[in-house]
Amino acid sequence: MFNNNILRLHLMLLCCVLVIGKPSPRSNPSPAPWDWQVEQVDYAKYNKYEEEMKKMLEQPYFARVNNKTAVKRGEVAFLPCRVKEMNEGYTVSWMRLSDVTILSVGSLAFSSDQRYGVVHVSRPRIQADDWTLLINTTTTMDSGKYECSVNTMPKISHVVELVVEDPMDIIMQDSPYTYTLPEEDAQYPGPSAMAVISGPATHHVSSGSTIGLECRISHLSTPPTSLYWKKEGKVFTARDRPGISLESEKVPGVSTTRLFISHVTTDDSGQYSCCSDIATPDTVRLVVTRASPGSALTGHNSCSNISSTHGLPAL
Repeated sequence: MFNNNILRLHLMLLCCVLVIGKPSPRSNPSPAPWDWQVEQVDYAKYNKYEEEMKKMLEQPYFARVNNKTAVKRGEVAFLPCRVKEMNEGYTVSWMRLSDVTILSVGSLAFSSDQRYGVVHVSRPRIQADDWTLLINTTTTMDSGKYECSVNTMPKISHVVELVVEDPMDIIMQDSPYTYTLPEEDAQYPGPSAMAVISGPATHHVSSGSTIGLECRISHLSTPPTSLYWKKEGKVFTARDRPGISLESEKVPGVSTTRLFISHVTTDDSGQYSCCSDIATPDTVRLVVTRASPGSALTGHNSCSNISSTHGLPAL
């Protein structure tokens, strides 16, 4: 009986503690839960963001094309650039990254080098436009990166890398052939290598014809690293004069280079030198006339001293 009374007393005290210890409800709990029906939304701000997103979706963008082009020296290089969603007000430009030179804006070529051009082809079925950069008569100096860009905000760009391969360089790299001088030649070395241009020291040709110059370098234990032509003391390449062709064969023993100039004019007259990094250069003079060729004059000069020491008649 006494134990039952004690148990009831404990239960009553426990109930009192639970009732008294319960916290009173708070009218403003912190933090307050978010009520989407009550809070004011700035719809103008969201509308602005929505319009900006729509403009970004309507801007042009690049389709996936090859970003590397490889050609052989003398071939035409085609650098692709395909732009989708090309609306009015946008312009495509090409730039050479090596010297930051603008080559074209739209369909207009901005380069003084006539080898560059742009071909625009519209492709409405896929909502795209092709802006292909063309480089005619490529040389190894054309190798590098070119950028196709569109004047969006911000600007978007697509980079294409061009590799111009010289077949002669590839042959030399792959060839296992090595040339060694005979033992007697090594003990008694002959004269140093010299460049020799075939024919007379002065070539007379008529205007409009084609002239070919051939240069040979003999007694080579190793091929030359460089083999090139100079005109009036300056390196002469296809960039300087359209219509020329250069052929070089750099091998041990005898290395050869040939220069062909088509449709010559009086501007092609001058002194031409065959130069190399391991041989003494040779020089000849080219005289272009409208009359019949005159007598040949002799005279050879070094590459470092191109000016003639002979009294040649003015053209």
